[in-house]
Amino acid sequence: MRGDGGETVADGWVAPRGRAARGHLPRHVAGLFRFQPGRPAVSAGLRTGLALGVPLLISTLLSQPAVSWAGMAGLFVALVDKGGPYRARARAMGAMTVLGALVGFIIALPSPFWVDVALTFFWVTACGFARSFGDTPGIVGMLLANLFVVSLALPQRGPEAVLLQAAYFVAGGLWSMFLALVLWPLRPYRPARLAIAACYDELADVADAVAGWPMEGPSRVGTWEAVQRAARMRQSLETARATLGATRQGRQEESGRGEHLLVLLEDADALSLLLTAMSEALDEAPRQGACRTARIEAQHALGALAVDLRGVVGSLVRGTVPVPSSWDAERVTRVLQADGGLPEPARSQYSHVAGLLGRLREYSAVALDVASRLESGEPLPERDTKPLGLEPGRGRSWWKVLRDHLTPESVVFRHALRLGLTATVATALAEGLGLNHWYWVTITVIVVLQPYSGLTTEKGLQRVAGTFVGSVLAMGLVHVLPAQWLMLAAIVLLVCVSVSVRPLNFTVYQVLLAPALVLLAEIQTGDWQLAGVRILNTLMGGVLALVGIRLLWPSPEHARFAEEVAGVLKADQHYLREVARTPVSTEVVLREARRKVGVALLSAEASFQRLLSEWKGPAKELEPGMALITYARRFTAAVTALAASRAWHQESDLGPVVRYASDALEELSAALVARRVPSALKRETPGLEGADALARTQLSRLVRQLGVLHHAVERMPPALRASEDGAAPVPA
Repeated sequence: MRGDGGETVADGWVAPRGRAARGHLPRHVAGLFRFQPGRPAVSAGLRTGLALGVPLLISTLLSQPAVSWAGMAGLFVALVDKGGPYRARARAMGAMTVLGALVGFIIALPSPFWVDVALTFFWVTACGFARSFGDTPGIVGMLLANLFVVSLALPQRGPEAVLLQAAYFVAGGLWSMFLALVLWPLRPYRPARLAIAACYDELADVADAVAGWPMEGPSRVGTWEAVQRAARMRQSLETARATLGATRQGRQEESGRGEHLLVLLEDADALSLLLTAMSEALDEAPRQGACRTARIEAQHALGALAVDLRGVVGSLVRGTVPVPSSWDAERVTRVLQADGGLPEPARSQYSHVAGLLGRLREYSAVALDVASRLESGEPLPERDTKPLGLEPGRGRSWWKVLRDHLTPESVVFRHALRLGLTATVATALAEGLGLNHWYWVTITVIVVLQPYSGLTTEKGLQRVAGTFVGSVLAMGLVHVLPAQWLMLAAIVLLVCVSVSVRPLNFTVYQVLLAPALVLLAEIQTGDWQLAGVRILNTLMGGVLALVGIRLLWPSPEHARFAEEVAGVLKADQHYLREVARTPVSTEVVLREARRKVGVALLSAEASFQRLLSEWKGPAKELEPGMALITYARRFTAAVTALAASRAWHQESDLGPVVRYASDALEELSAALVARRVPSALKRETPGLEGADALARTQLSRLVRQLGVLHHAVERMPPALRASEDGAAPVPA
């Protein structure tokens, strides 16, 4: 399939030959050894090693096994620390410390077998609901569920032992927090600076990519690479907004670096809009004859803009003072004013390009000026303190978030119940059979079971493979390291390295962490056969997790993908209406509408990635889904270009085109939700009488994008369009 600019829709994505079903398991196996780009988290590994190692050393020297609870607390609290604003890190680590200390009190009194099973269901289900509040609360919930299961497996003890366990856990948690928040350099705005630097880095990549477009050949604006670049740009803006909002929470009265960073963030958002509009404008503008010179000048200016944006990155990351490059935003205008000029509509199109370059120059100058004042803390000029948009605000209350997920339609609700029920079955089965270290079965279920079936399979393979290799490694270390202090050193070293590589490869993390945990348990119990026990228990837990995801409210990704894309089209519909509103909507309103489309697109793209891991049909049938995402983003870019040029044609009547596009988007989203073939587009496209040349060009592009979107929805395969019960598509 080819788009309006002549490019291949799925350029950059080639479907493998044959049926994907034959490659389903090999894809998961190959994923076990795939390293993500980036650097090892060495600092996190060292902190985690110290958080665990020091309490273990004290426990060994004093011959007090109970002190090892401080080591477990240090490990768990360190695992909660995912980086970011120090305030958010302290809150998460503190919550893990307090709640972990309270777990022992829940099961302090002797209880019969059925009470243990019931407590497992309620506690693990409640921990599963922690995902409602984000990734870090989800990690806290998973660790608390694991801690509960471990505590449940301990022999019944008196109140003194429970209090002592809680005290040691608090001590270990405080030690881990001290390492992470005090001993390591405390720079509150460092995470926000890095997050905003990532935004400018992505913006520079976009500017560089457009500056490097060839003069001949097909358009580059619709390639899958360009789509992914736009997605990364939006994701970086969302991450920076959340990071800066969390950092500034409770600091509203200060007006130093926080205000500088806020201006830089809002400036980046404005630059992203202008770069999107510039990409669309240059893609539509002609390149032949007299237009070639104007095109070359525009692309040279974008290359210089990329250099300026990377100067802002250097200031945010390294504290350097950026040096503005000497690029001239007026050179395209001078080309237009040269003898002969350009004919219409090329003249209007390149006048629009010149106007966009002028605005890009203005915003980049603000960014460079603010970045140069970061280290000195010099106040901002009055022109920069005027708000460029909404300041990151407070999120919704915890009760409203939880209430939104207390419905069977919620993925979190279904996952929490599935997790609680499967963990309960694992506890009843393993404890009822009297398995040695039975809690490893339940812990495997908690770690492996994910909200989505594809992720559960992947996690299951990672955990089983990692545990098997790691446990075999532990068997060897038992014979190689006869002295206990050597084992302690090996445990700490394995934990350090495993946490360091965790962001890069989860399987390697499991391989290195498994022997550390096995050796830790062997030191405490004196049972040197635990490696084999752990392998068997992990296999049993992995099987139960896979059974749970298959039998309890299965929610395959193909049943959700169409609804995710429908959400994007509805957000596009709202965005277009805001752009066409008379009088023109404020910049803040337009930016928020565009942001909602961007977030919806990120969600749809994440759904498509999960779909790839689950798909068992012919790989070529996924191409319409990719085309939908690609052209939904292209349509958004076309609307953004229209928004950026409203100043040029405020008097143009956009009503007919907006009504036509709005009706078409409504029908397409309804067809996706109802899983049916959409009705045909209206044969008569809206007239563009009275619109200026630029408006006619942009509106015509908008209508063409609708046609491509409609064709992609029509081509959706039955497996993606059918309902969850397998019903056939309903004809329109």
